[in-house]
Amino acid sequence: MVNSSRHTDFELRIRSVLIALPPFLFLVIFRDWTLLGVFLVLSFMSFLEFIRVVLSSPSQGITTFLIVLSLFLFYCPTIFPIGVPYLGWYGFFLVLILWGFLDHGKIAERIGFFLLGMVYCIVLPFSWVKTGLTFGRFTVLGFALLVWLNDISAYLVGKKWGRHKIIPRISPGKSWEGLISGIAFTCGGAIGVRFLFSLSWTVTQSLAIGAIMAMVAFLGDIFESAIKREFQLKDSGHFLPGHGGFLDRFDSFFLAGPVVYFINSWWGG
Repeated sequence: MVNSSRHTDFELRIRSVLIALPPFLFLVIFRDWTLLGVFLVLSFMSFLEFIRVVLSSPSQGITTFLIVLSLFLFYCPTIFPIGVPYLGWYGFFLVLILWGFLDHGKIAERIGFFLLGMVYCIVLPFSWVKTGLTFGRFTVLGFALLVWLNDISAYLVGKKWGRHKIIPRISPGKSWEGLISGIAFTCGGAIGVRFLFSLSWTVTQSLAIGAIMAMVAFLGDIFESAIKREFQLKDSGHFLPGHGGFLDRFDSFFLAGPVVYFINSWWGG
C-alpha cells in the first residue's frame, strides 16, 4: 500500500508539472509584459499564502489591499517611467501600522511578518524580473531550468536512496544523498545551459554556478519547511495537486532570484 501511495503521489506531481509548466515558461519568455504579469500574480498569490500561514486570523480585505499596494509601490518604477516618492512608502508604513493595531497584543509580530512577507514574496521574486529585463528573458528560462533540475533530482534520489537525514526536525525528507545529487545534476545542467544558450561562462564558472544555485535552492526549501513546521502545516496551500501551494512550489525559486541576477552581473551571459 505504501509503495502504491508513493507511486500515485509521484504520478500526480508529474501530471501537475506537465500541465502548469509549459504555460508558465511560455509567458516568461513571450514578452516583457507577460514576464512582469507572471511574477506579479506569483508574488500576490504567494504573499496571500504566507499571511494565511503566519497569522491565525488575518482580515482578508485589508490584507489583500495591503499586498496589492505593496506590489504597486515596488513594481511602479518598472512598469511606469516614474519613481515612487519617499512619501509614498511612508504613507504605506502608516497604513501598515494601523493594520497592525487590529491585533492589539501582537502589533510588532503582525507588522514584522508582513515586512518579511514583502521581502520573501515580492523582493526576491522581482530579482527574476530584473534579470529578464536586463539580461534577456531566455536567461530566466535557463536559470529556472537549473532550479527545477535541482529540485527534481534531489527529490527523486532522496526518495529512493536517501538514508542520512540533514535536518530531520525541520524537513524529514531532506537527505545528504538528495542534496549531493542535486548539486551534481545542477552542475551538469549548468554546463548544458552554457552550451544550449551560447553563454560565455567557462567550464569552471558553470560548475561553480551549478553548485551555488543548488545550495541556495536547498536553503530556500529548508527555510519554507521551517516556517511550515513552526506553524504545524504540511503544505502552504493547495495550488497544484501533489505539490501543495505556491510557496511549496517556488520556495527554492524565490531565494535563488538575487543569486541569478548577481551571477549575470558578475560573469555575464
